[in-house]
Amino acid sequence: MSELSSRQVIEDELRRELVGPLETGVPHGKAVQCSEGNIYFETKEDSYGPLYDAATNQEILTTSTPLSRYGIGVLHPGGAPAGDGTQVGVSSESIATMGISGLPHADGDPSCPPVEVSGELRYDVADSDDFDLADANKFKPSAMAITFLCRVHENGSFAIRVTGAHYEKIRAHIPGRTKVADWWLRRPFVLVGSVSQDVLISQSKCLRRVDTVSEGPQTAIAPTTQVFSRHVPRSGDPDLRLVTVAVVNEARGQGPESAMFQMGFSVIPADGLVVEPYPEVEGIGLHEEEQSDDLLYRNKRTYAIGHGCAAEWDSNTRGVVSQLRAVAMPAYEVVSLTPNIYLKDQGGQFLLDRQGKRRVLTVSMRELADGTAEGREQVEKVLQLYAEWIAERKAEIVDLPERFHQAAHRHMREADNALNRMKSGWELVCSNRLAARAFRWANEAMLYQQVRSNFPLREIRTERGGSRPVGAHPTPDVPPGRGMWRPFQIAFILATLPELIDARNKNREVVDLIFFPTGGGKTEAYLGACAVSLLARRLRDPNDSGTDTLMRYTLRLLTAQQFLRASALICVLEDIRSQHPDLLGSESISIGIWLGGASTPNTWDQAVKALGRLQKNAQQENLFLLLKCPWCGAQMGPKPRRRSQKSSQDVFGYETREGGKKVGLRCVDRACRYSKGKGLPIHVVDEDIYEVRPSIVIGTVDKFAMLAWRTRARCLFGLDEEGERISSPPNVIIQDELHLISGPLGSMVGLYEPIINELCVDRRKDCAILPKIIASTATIRRYKDQIRSLYGRQDVALFPPQGLEDGRSFFAEPDLDENGVPKPGRRYVGVMSASFGSMQTLQTRVSASTLQAAMKLPESVRDGYWTNLNFLNSLRELGNTVSLLQSDVPDYLTRLRRRDQIEPRWPKNTMELTSRRRSDEIPKAIEQLQAPYVTGQKEQRAIDICLASNIIEVGVDIDRLALMTIVGQPKTTAQYIQVSGRVGRRADVSPGLVIVLYGAAKPRDRSHYERFLSYHQKLYAQVEPTSVTPFATPVLRRALHAAIVAYVRQTGQEDMEPYPFPEDEYGRAVQLICKRADVADSHEMSAVERVAAERMRQWRSWERTGWDANPAPWGDPRQGLMRFSGTLPDLDSRATIWDVPTSMRNVDSECRLEISLAYNRDNAQLKEK
Repeated sequence: MSELSSRQVIEDELRRELVGPLETGVPHGKAVQCSEGNIYFETKEDSYGPLYDAATNQEILTTSTPLSRYGIGVLHPGGAPAGDGTQVGVSSESIATMGISGLPHADGDPSCPPVEVSGELRYDVADSDDFDLADANKFKPSAMAITFLCRVHENGSFAIRVTGAHYEKIRAHIPGRTKVADWWLRRPFVLVGSVSQDVLISQSKCLRRVDTVSEGPQTAIAPTTQVFSRHVPRSGDPDLRLVTVAVVNEARGQGPESAMFQMGFSVIPADGLVVEPYPEVEGIGLHEEEQSDDLLYRNKRTYAIGHGCAAEWDSNTRGVVSQLRAVAMPAYEVVSLTPNIYLKDQGGQFLLDRQGKRRVLTVSMRELADGTAEGREQVEKVLQLYAEWIAERKAEIVDLPERFHQAAHRHMREADNALNRMKSGWELVCSNRLAARAFRWANEAMLYQQVRSNFPLREIRTERGGSRPVGAHPTPDVPPGRGMWRPFQIAFILATLPELIDARNKNREVVDLIFFPTGGGKTEAYLGACAVSLLARRLRDPNDSGTDTLMRYTLRLLTAQQFLRASALICVLEDIRSQHPDLLGSESISIGIWLGGASTPNTWDQAVKALGRLQKNAQQENLFLLLKCPWCGAQMGPKPRRRSQKSSQDVFGYETREGGKKVGLRCVDRACRYSKGKGLPIHVVDEDIYEVRPSIVIGTVDKFAMLAWRTRARCLFGLDEEGERISSPPNVIIQDELHLISGPLGSMVGLYEPIINELCVDRRKDCAILPKIIASTATIRRYKDQIRSLYGRQDVALFPPQGLEDGRSFFAEPDLDENGVPKPGRRYVGVMSASFGSMQTLQTRVSASTLQAAMKLPESVRDGYWTNLNFLNSLRELGNTVSLLQSDVPDYLTRLRRRDQIEPRWPKNTMELTSRRRSDEIPKAIEQLQAPYVTGQKEQRAIDICLASNIIEVGVDIDRLALMTIVGQPKTTAQYIQVSGRVGRRADVSPGLVIVLYGAAKPRDRSHYERFLSYHQKLYAQVEPTSVTPFATPVLRRALHAAIVAYVRQTGQEDMEPYPFPEDEYGRAVQLICKRADVADSHEMSAVERVAAERMRQWRSWERTGWDANPAPWGDPRQGLMRFSGTLPDLDSRATIWDVPTSMRNVDSECRLEISLAYNRDNAQLKEK
């Protein structure tokens, strides 16, 4: 079975469960004779299992009514207007449209948000996250419609084809049962009709019934088809019409016999009628990014909007629409992009390798590390092909409509600029000895980082002779397919190399933003740049051994994962340094992770105590994070002992030093390079980090709030106790997942950034040297505004630069096979049901069907679809889902056992992946998710269902996952893209399938469902702009004083006190922040000055002699200047104290409630008396 067939099986099973039998489906079950509405069985056993009618091959429902069996594509009875259709004070035109209320009673405007058909398109409950189950069945949908724009030429018309089914009650006579059972036989129907030019042009602005005829036998009930045509406002074109086609269930009656199922219809243009796209906003006056989107998505147009259903269409490359469809369960496959570039000959034919496969353009790390001619040719081939690609795109601009020229020329200028930067970087490597050496060693480091990061975990086994890892010490052999740069990665390193080597380069202040799809290899690109920077620093001055790179992340999960990845790079770089101490210095190249006290120890004392607790208690949190040696893969960390001693555990690789005063990390494999000497060059304790000043420091953005509290943090910036610079400050600042630095978090980060930037500026020479800033993201909008607000930089370079069409930038192109056919992409399926009554019912059905669907796949292809990764928008919804998995889903599977005669697959292995889990539990949870389905094994370790929150938005890179359920439309499109990008990473093995469950009572969810195709075909264009307002008054009041204190304490003497008032330092801090505010938002300058003056008056007048006002043992509440934000004030104290954050998120006061049993005990005692 192919990978596409496997995914189709899962989708088909989902449709059968929610909608009904597939049109081309083979009958399932046993054939029975149904004569005149009666079925007779000889034995009771003959009536078991799924059945179908032998004469028609149609299913028979035996265990439930159609309305309880299916909930998607259902039209309930009641679409006709009440009474005789006449209302006082209502015009005849309005009366004509009442049958599908929600249509406009005046002309519609296609340039505005499309009209929604809502009446008798009725939904279950109010717009709320809480589902009011009491009213769940009060309103049900009875109509579905689509609206489209068309040009009606002479004799123009369109055909309509309506498909669906109703269920006829039949009687089952079963031996042993005294009562006849009511079963339901499916009766499908197909109705066809047409709408002429006369109806569209001459009889417009009123609702018209369309005469339809049945293509097969007449059915007991059939839907009514209606059309409503009107002029397009502000259009002088007499042939242009806005048309709505609706299918309504006007059956009189209630219950399953009057309902219609598996409903849908199609509209086919005929006789010259042309379906036009909805008009786009003209490019004049648009923002640059909007102009770019207009260009990139010019071929992705909207041709129809659904009402109570989703609209789909078929169109060719010229935009000619051959069919429109109203569907109940829409699906769209996003084109898969590839970073691979396939080589062609001069005739445009693909070059093939020895295996007959297309040759991919790659650049060998080994060849570049050795400085060979082959390596040079590979790099120059990348530059040559990119230059040719730019020339070809420039030639295409003349054929574009005029409105796209401005954006197209801008894109090509940016591409030219990127190419010139790449060429400059390559010329520097070829001509500058320092650059060449740094570049070659960086390639060697990245090569073996790839190899060593992929060593499997070598479990530690304890025997009488001691503890040692299982298996031999691994050798760093480069496996096939490893050790290759993707073209965009090496291109990015070359583009940034000049400013990493020469701090005075003109592009030093440019913020480079890596904008590449999820899973494309962004981390490798900026890790390579970090390696070049670090090596160049040591080559310039072997004694300049301070922190060179600050890597900042927003989530602890992402931070911990990248820490493990970067640790392998550092271990290789330290090995290179040890071989060349004369060139790279005697100080170790090392890495540190700088997190909050809940994740890593802040002091040596905390570290020693944490290690002791870890050894004594198997349930204790592991604050040392490292779970395997990054050099050889040997297991590190806790390992439970035998069951008889389960209260304690062995801890490998963490050791006390200096008489039990400190803790260090050392590999336990005696053959490992890092089992000797000082052990691993990895530091996890804050005090250790301040002392060692690791070459790379990884941390969350929140940690930088501690600059106001920890004066020793100055060591990371090359400052001594007197505030004097003793080494170069960080040369590079990496900000991963830039799109997450937005909203309240982004505003807080932006307020601290002027201080952090100043601490990273080297002013020892004739001109100030600023740090190089590199950011990365897969989803962002208005990135220039965001970067200006965060970093005060005006110049931003997007890499790779955009081309002339979405998904085509040379470095990322649509993934096509040899014949030009798109390879499998990530497929999205939309599910919305107003008939089931609640989202919980829909979740239960989807969970059960996907569990069982995987069992229908051959074992060899089950792995990708065995684990269903569920994303939920809130912890409350996640808690509800936990209850479903424990009760509702098993109950429903029990029903399936009887209904379908199957052996249910119970959700045995479920897990939660949320922020509620401890930091040390998250890597273990990731390992659990990585456990594959094992062929032939009865009890599987693979997870069945994983319930996750936004913690999976970034950093969860597990190739085996291919199935996801998203419950409710995520709050932002960026989050939607990031979350759904967790599945389908290996499209050649298991293409991704994302099932999106929409709440029928939520207007936003319904809007995304009805515009499903429009939304998904332009997914990246839908990303919302981020909001960063660091100088808004609420942000200033919350943290301006904190940023100023951070500057004063980091640049002054380490032991300075707040009294006397530091006039000069305070003034310089305010000047820095005002200068940044002038760049980011000059309108807020007055607010900055006002709040700064108020804080200065307070500091001066309070005359506090100490910094810390927290209760003992930290400080003195009466003489301290500031306390931790979120702590409760001392109500008996009259002293006014500043609240200074220790995090950029948790800045609000919190309280803890304790449940007391005292009253119960008192009542019990009274009763006893």
